[in-house]
Amino acid sequence: MQSRSLRAFLALHQFGTVTAAAQAVHLSPAAVSVQLRNLEEELGVELFVRTGRSILLNDRAHQLVPLARQILDLQAEMASLGDSRTLKGRLALGVITSTLSGGLPEVLRRLSADHPSLELRITAKRSPDLALQVEAGVLDAAVISMPPPHVSTSLGFHALYTEPLALVMSAQRSFTSVKAALQEHPYIAFDKTTWIGKQIETFLADSGLTVHPVMELDSHDAVLSLVRHDIGVTVLPVLKGPARHDGALKFVDLPGTYRTVCLAVRPANSGSRATQVLISCFREFGQTSPLSK
Repeated sequence: MQSRSLRAFLALHQFGTVTAAAQAVHLSPAAVSVQLRNLEEELGVELFVRTGRSILLNDRAHQLVPLARQILDLQAEMASLGDSRTLKGRLALGVITSTLSGGLPEVLRRLSADHPSLELRITAKRSPDLALQVEAGVLDAAVISMPPPHVSTSLGFHALYTEPLALVMSAQRSFTSVKAALQEHPYIAFDKTTWIGKQIETFLADSGLTVHPVMELDSHDAVLSLVRHDIGVTVLPVLKGPARHDGALKFVDLPGTYRTVCLAVRPANSGSRATQVLISCFREFGQTSPLSK
């Protein structure tokens, strides 16, 4: 049974429409429809109620959902049985968007070099969204911010590396203290519905720091772009890699405050060869790519 058909099926279950499922699995709506038909033909049962342009899961399809997740987990476990040191097949990996500007390109370069037969499918979204897709079986794993303690989930989390939180301001501005910078200048907030946004908000509240938000964005790069143009100041994690080389920005670390980047996987996949390779690659990146000041 092909993993592509099962992922298309699970994406439809999670998102409710063929169009949304297609976006999640990086296929066209027509291709997703083909995968769903293939799944029905392979099983020899009808799984959907098709009415006009809509498609709904019937009772048999809902029974298939947990089985489909188990099959994908078993396929990952079976792939770990071989003696080959290189990974093969497809790996659906979610990443928080900020890693595209930080550590991800270097890790992808290494993965491609060490595992040339591995086909990676990358999905970039917010941490809460990616965690749900891993839990649903749409993704094999995801590189995300460590969730807050109150988040209820069945996933396992493997810490990869940490990134300190810092006050970020235009290099044109003079710095006296964190408190003065945050209270005297407009504040550009990172999306408070994300896990790192909640962490930053909690830090500000616990530290008794008052800010004057003028806007709230969900893009790390967008926030830095505005700060670079001296529109305001912000608090963000300093990404592993080239972040501090930006001469237009000034970074002031907030001691003892950091974001933990982790790999989220379903418990059945925690010991798989693919999981271990991803953990190794990202942890090595975290150790060999220090934050340059």
